[in-house]
Amino acid sequence: MALAARRLFRFGPFRLDADRRLLLRGREAVPLRPLVFDTLLVLTERVGEVVTKDELLDAVWPDSVVEENNLSQNILALRRVLEDGGSNDVRIETLPKRGYRLIAQLEEELPPPRPTLTAPTVPRAIAAAAPRRRPMPMGAVAVLVGAVVVALGLWLARRGPAPSEQLARIQSIAVLPFRSIVQRPEDEFLGLALADSVITRLSRASNLVVRPTSAVRGLPQPSPDPVAAARALRVDAVLDGEIQELGDRVRVTLQLVGVGGQRPLWSESFDAPRANLFELEDSVADGVARGLAPGRGDARSPAARRVPSPEAYEAYLRGRYYWNKRTFDATGKSRELFLKSIFADREFAPAWAGLANAQNLAGQAPEAKASAQRALELDSELAEAHAALGSVALFYDFDVQAAERSFQRAIHLDPSYATAHQWYAFALAASRRFDEAVARIRKAHELDPLSLSIATDVGNILFLAGRYDEAEREVRQALDMDEHFAQAHLMLGLIRLQQGDIAGAEREYSAGGWSGIDAIAEARAGHKERAWALLDAPVEGRAERSKMWRAQVRLELREPERALDELELAVAEHTGDAILLSADPRFASLRGNPRFTELLRRLQLPVTAAGTS
Repeated sequence: MALAARRLFRFGPFRLDADRRLLLRGREAVPLRPLVFDTLLVLTERVGEVVTKDELLDAVWPDSVVEENNLSQNILALRRVLEDGGSNDVRIETLPKRGYRLIAQLEEELPPPRPTLTAPTVPRAIAAAAPRRRPMPMGAVAVLVGAVVVALGLWLARRGPAPSEQLARIQSIAVLPFRSIVQRPEDEFLGLALADSVITRLSRASNLVVRPTSAVRGLPQPSPDPVAAARALRVDAVLDGEIQELGDRVRVTLQLVGVGGQRPLWSESFDAPRANLFELEDSVADGVARGLAPGRGDARSPAARRVPSPEAYEAYLRGRYYWNKRTFDATGKSRELFLKSIFADREFAPAWAGLANAQNLAGQAPEAKASAQRALELDSELAEAHAALGSVALFYDFDVQAAERSFQRAIHLDPSYATAHQWYAFALAASRRFDEAVARIRKAHELDPLSLSIATDVGNILFLAGRYDEAEREVRQALDMDEHFAQAHLMLGLIRLQQGDIAGAEREYSAGGWSGIDAIAEARAGHKERAWALLDAPVEGRAERSKMWRAQVRLELREPERALDELELAVAEHTGDAILLSADPRFASLRGNPRFTELLRRLQLPVTAAGTS
């Protein structure tokens, strides 16, 4: 697309800088998506003329087949911007069946003298006769990951005087899912796969706080506004990108947008060949290190620089895509894909780490332990593998000290890994180090503010600490994000039950899809026969058969010895919640009981006196 270079246009309250790809209203930059900016620039260059839809589509989306709706959305976005400018003399006119015309009094001016370009010069040549709408191979994903981080790193490493002051204040960043111009079923996977890869690289190679993939996935869809996304994710800036296939090349258009309506800190379009990702791995790491952590060098271990087979990497990226969905069916699919990756390349450590996480979520702790250990044999600096091993140590082996070491190592390797902070909070709570546990879970929530699971677990940790009112407030915040989130309803039901509000607990458990409150309610009402019948009745759902639940019912029936029988079976069966026995207020009445004391000692948990909160 032939766009004006090194020219400035003034119309109404706006000033358009074609070279720097900026639209200014007064001194304030107006954030525009790159293709929206391209649309405005075409209309500006032909101000007063009718530009047909075909001409706009060819100029903004060269060598691609796109729906007219894409153009309509760009025009709508521009109209909103021009209307916000408050000038009736600047508008976009629609001519039915013909096209669009920019109505404005336009002045063209020469730019002031400028220093040399701070952004890297990137080739734009595209093969003119390239075929359209070819499916994007995974090699292109590689190029995009490499090109994105290298270009961002190089530009940040060569900061000019204008953006440097703002960049110096940036402590946190989010990478939005990249958007494909031509929509196809695989587009969601491709955009998230690119974002996930860049997030992983930035997290491991810089001193920035980088929001995890689960956080950006939780943003409203489609295509959130970058400034709104930055505010929702509580970061200083977001990296926003569009991808476009152009024959044997791929065009990537990026902008780094700051929160608060600042002008884009960087906006650039560039092309990448359909090459293999793995040839660019070293340059990616170098670009990140130089751009975001000057003087640090390549932070990756030698094992992490190893090039896996293309088939292994494709399956791994797809496995990550499904893993980030965090649903039962998607977890099973991710496990299959991680195994496929391993079968294609048994020395690919990240695939083993991904498999360990999927197995943990599926309740396959022994298998997860073996997978995590294999990952660490191949690459001892994989944060995900250390965290997965810590989860097994805590919730299956009941080894708090080993779990703490694994979580600390994972956080050292990737300080932005919210899940490691989340699990570490439970290790601290198990040891009754409640102040540390609350601080750790709040850190996890700060890193991933849109995670419903972490938001609910803030309430869970406060519940274990006996701070019920605070716990309820936190859980309600999770329900404010999603009123149907079952985990939050169940947590609120547990709080209600502990406060003696049976009716409130029943409402919350019902909203969470669980009927286990019935036996507890009957027992608390003194209806022992009904409680016993419910306790022993065949039910569906793993949670309702839990030995921890049965122990709770036994305590309501004033049968402490039988409750202890259930708890000992829970430990023997490696029920994960058993590691919290010293902290869990549901079992406070057992404190001081010799059998309970012995059980805590076997688990190497703090022994507290009867009546201790």
